[in-house]
Amino acid sequence: MPGSPTLSLCLATYNRARYLDRYLTHHLGALDGSGIDYELVVSDNCSTDDTPQILARYAAQHPRMRVSRQPRNVGAYPNILTTLHQARGEIVVSIADDDLMIADQLLAYVQRMIEDPALVMIQTPWLLTDETQGGAVIGKFYDFEGEMRFESGQYGNCLAFVIQNHVFPECWLMRRAALPAIAGPTPRFTYSYFNMLAHALGQGAVLFSPQPHLAATAVSEGSHVGNREAMESWDLYRGGLEVMASYARQFNPGALPEAAQVGAAILGFVSERMTVAAKLQAHARNWANAYELLRRLHAYELRPQIGVDHDDVARLAAIETAFLECSQLGATEIVVGENVPEHIIERMNPIEGVRFVRPDAVAPDDLRRAYCQIGEATDASMRGQDFSCDIVVVMGRFPIFPSLTA
Repeated sequence: MPGSPTLSLCLATYNRARYLDRYLTHHLGALDGSGIDYELVVSDNCSTDDTPQILARYAAQHPRMRVSRQPRNVGAYPNILTTLHQARGEIVVSIADDDLMIADQLLAYVQRMIEDPALVMIQTPWLLTDETQGGAVIGKFYDFEGEMRFESGQYGNCLAFVIQNHVFPECWLMRRAALPAIAGPTPRFTYSYFNMLAHALGQGAVLFSPQPHLAATAVSEGSHVGNREAMESWDLYRGGLEVMASYARQFNPGALPEAAQVGAAILGFVSERMTVAAKLQAHARNWANAYELLRRLHAYELRPQIGVDHDDVARLAAIETAFLECSQLGATEIVVGENVPEHIIERMNPIEGVRFVRPDAVAPDDLRRAYCQIGEATDASMRGQDFSCDIVVVMGRFPIFPSLTA
């Protein structure tokens, strides 16, 4: 459009006031100093902290900053989509509120896209930083040697590259003219960024470069969206790769090997992500979730190491499930038998609205109790409204994994 800026930097944010001064100072300062014609497009997802005030203060001082506010919280990805659709620049990039651009590299990519009209997207890995260590760089999320460029319609070759290098196409620059054909609402059964990559290949060339243009917060002092996705989104990854494979089948006849071989390659990619998810679930003490993932991997004769012995995961998952079952059956107090060691209880997450006590600490009250132990409970303090839960019975739902030498 006439008079549109060269670059639109998009920021979707929600209740992240503690990051905004760092983000806005860094990006506005770097872009102002570069001389590039840009805009900063911000969508506040109906924040309830100091986010609106901080954004208003900066917008009053920076005319290139455009801020809007959602009338209700629409969710993380719809808020990102809002910023993309509000962008007016020739090149669009989205950077999260706890991440920081690497200015020289980002601007080099912008210039490259300006000079190469066939290029609709640039994909790069990103640096991983640890907020608890002052933002120290702790690694790089995926890597490969040299640049790879795929022309419009080269779905099969691009899929092979993505699988071989475990690429996650989440960090990109995009040509705004192609954006409506690439980005849309979050799909239910596929990972949106794989879909976007497939759609981009239908619009023009996509370049993969190993040089990051941003540093992302990988370890934070609070909850992190990326960590939650890594713990939960492996089936969506599978769906996204299957969409790319489907496009290749349709638009690149003969580009892919037989279906079983493609399926094995996709399974390899997804299995690695399931292993990461199992590690994260175990680290978060979500034992039943970790056990479920290990069981699914075992279906393919995979026994990955996740930092916790698999048999321990099974036992901990059974105890966690027994406690959760007591809660769901209405117990507000769980009396844990003395035959359940204290170090086991310490490895459990708390359950909201439920307190744990030992038999010698039961006090007269009106709480509904569950007596949970190894074996049937016969405690004299049990009343008519109370019930027992035998952990041994629950363990039957979590069989120990077979020996690796069996």
